[in-house]
Order: sequence, then structure tokens, then C-alpha cells
Amino acid sequence: MYRNDVIFLAILTKALIEHILRYMGKIFDSYDKLHEFETTGCTTEQIKEELIGIKESTEKLSVSMTRLFKENPSQIKGIPTLSGIFKVTYLPTLKIHLLYLSQIRESDTDLLKIQSRLAITYLNVDGCIDNLRIIHAYLK
Repeated sequence: MYRNDVIFLAILTKALIEHILRYMGKIFDSYDKLHEFETTGCTTEQIKEELIGIKESTEKLSVSMTRLFKENPSQIKGIPTLSGIFKVTYLPTLKIHLLYLSQIRESDTDLLKIQSRLAITYLNVDGCIDNLRIIHAYLK
């Protein structure tokens, strides 16, 4: 019975890691899209769409990461180090930016490029995106 429990835990852990990698991938895709917007321009709706995607993925990612840490504190090497790295400090600012974008009707391309730059900057405050990339590489 013990061996079956270990196998079952390994399967659950693998599935959880796959979810985590998928959420991280969505965050990276949207973050890269914001970089593209900064260069090529965009609409307010396009920025909002990417920021909403980042917000939703971040919230799901936080739950999954917490579960992974709790269920596998000693089974995955480096989890204590990773839990120290994984700090999502940008989520409150992201929510404020979304509120702001929902209240403006901006169409000036240069101002929207600035909004993209602003989002890029606070999303990587304290190296959050960079740290997520490190965790992504580690879990892959």
C-alpha cells in the first residue's frame, strides 16, 4: 500500500507541475506581448486582455505553487529556496492598472506604448518575472 501511495503522490505532483508550467507559460506569453505593444503600439483593449490573462494566471499559479510546496516540502529538492524566490509583489499594482485602463478611453498610440512599458516595469519589480523564469526552468 505504501508504494502505491508514493506512486499516486508522484502522479499528482507531476500533474500539478504541468499546471504550474502552463500558468507560467501564459504569463510569459502575455509579458512578451506587452513588450511587442511597447514597440508596435496597441489598443487599450489589447493591453487589458493581456493584463487580465496575467492576473488570472498569477492567481491560479499562486494556488498551485502553494499546494506544491505544502504537499512536497522535502520530496522536490530546492522547494524551500523556490518558495523564498516566489513572491508576487505586482498583483495589487496589476489590479490598479486594470481598473485605470477600464476607466480611460485612450487611443493615442504613444500613450498606450507608455502604458505597456509601465506594465512591463511593475510586472518585473523585484525580478518577479525573472524569478518565475528561473522556477519554470527548474520545474521543467
